[in-house]
Amino acid sequence: MANPITTNLFLHLLFPITTLSFPSTPPPLPVLPIPTSRQLAFHLTELSLFFHFGPNTFTDTEWTTGDFPPSLFAPSSFSPTQWVSVAKAAGFTRLILTAKHHDGFCLWPSQLTEYSVRAATGWRGGGGDVVGEVSRAAREEGIGFGVYLSPWDRHEESYGRSNEYNEYYMGQLTELLTRYGTIKEVWLDGAKGEGEKDMDYYFDSWFALIRQLQPEAMIFSDAGPDTRWIGDEAGVAGSTCWSLFNHTDAKIGGTDPLYSQIGDPFGRDWVPAECDVSIRPGWFWHASESPKSALTLLDIYYKSVGRNCLLLLNVPPNSSGLISDEDVQVLQEFAELRIAIFSNNLAKHALVNTSSVRGGSSASHFGAQNVLEEGIFTYWAPEANLTDCTLYLDLVESKSFNVLQVQEPIHMGQRIIEFHVDVMNGEGEWLRLVNGTTIGYKRLLQFHTVESQYLRLVIDKARADPLVAFIGVYIDTYSQPAEGPGQTDIRQVIRRITKMTSKALARRRHRLTPM
Repeated sequence: MANPITTNLFLHLLFPITTLSFPSTPPPLPVLPIPTSRQLAFHLTELSLFFHFGPNTFTDTEWTTGDFPPSLFAPSSFSPTQWVSVAKAAGFTRLILTAKHHDGFCLWPSQLTEYSVRAATGWRGGGGDVVGEVSRAAREEGIGFGVYLSPWDRHEESYGRSNEYNEYYMGQLTELLTRYGTIKEVWLDGAKGEGEKDMDYYFDSWFALIRQLQPEAMIFSDAGPDTRWIGDEAGVAGSTCWSLFNHTDAKIGGTDPLYSQIGDPFGRDWVPAECDVSIRPGWFWHASESPKSALTLLDIYYKSVGRNCLLLLNVPPNSSGLISDEDVQVLQEFAELRIAIFSNNLAKHALVNTSSVRGGSSASHFGAQNVLEEGIFTYWAPEANLTDCTLYLDLVESKSFNVLQVQEPIHMGQRIIEFHVDVMNGEGEWLRLVNGTTIGYKRLLQFHTVESQYLRLVIDKARADPLVAFIGVYIDTYSQPAEGPGQTDIRQVIRRITKMTSKALARRRHRLTPM
């Protein structure tokens, strides 16, 4: 029988009961750069839907040349409430609509061109407004709304005359940002087909206008300034992924994909990555295509959200104006998989211990028990300048698990460079389970299923005193067994990224793929 005095002392050391005393220990200094309020909200979103809808939906194409007859735009069962309901049911809290794609056709009644839904006389007599109806449906359901406005315009006659076209583009931006309530994100890129007219985009002027009209809107592009492209259209981030980045050293349409994937441990700006991928092979709906499986989406989730990124999943409505039944089914299964895995944290009632707490063991404000509380705004902090920063978890009984979730309090900066996780075997020996590099807002680590009561998180290298907000332990019985980050040479990755310089990366270029 356990000695009650020893047990109580052990629990007291783990979860000290303190009375209010002054002076208290202040939080550590943030490590710059840190996210803005809009970027914090972006991180907390985790999942966003992209709706590619327009002329391509009705012509079975991905890119059209800008000569689409508006009369063909006639979605017979157009239902933005269905789109939003599907998003909400699947756990997505934001959506982005292609207000204008490369063909130049506007899904709102723009006053600057006749090439819009105003000319679609076969749909609501030319009185329809896709942007208006989708934004209203999203607002009613508490879903954030964003717009994609393609810089490349294959219909507009002024395209190629820089001053004139930039005036036109900024006029369209003004319409979108002043008519439809709060805009959460403005999504744009540098895509342009080979052999097209030369065109200078006045990005700085565009960004200034967005800030003026929608100050809380995230601005996406290859190079930020608020969120960046991950460098591929597969929805996959690098296993090392910093939110740190040098926005001014990157070029929209010419940023190195590797730099986009990894970020920059010496970056001066906070520019988190966004992973875009389509549920189908194409970005627009095609009757001949089928959606990815829910298990494939789960794998993408691990490699995007689980690597400190937001997942932007494209789900193209069909020519009737609805999200197809097979896509709805996959999204629902994807949501059910996430709930089945992550609703049962095996560490929820764990005992947590550490050799160091900022302000001493009685300073529960920074105590180790904070890592059991979901969220990022409470955290464990060790004493300053320690070389041994380890958190020990006792799961109370032996349990099987194969997924570990770790989060940093990113409002204090992204700090951790390298870490590893050990488990204790039946002989009381610590065995290496998995290695990891960056954590950021959220890191999900997969590995072969193990059974143990004890595990420890060891911080091997950090930019400053490491802070840990949350640790979760889960069992995923659906995914294929992971080979595991523990098989990679983490130090080789660290050496590789630290040798990179922003100037060298800026000299590299990549060829954009059609979107």
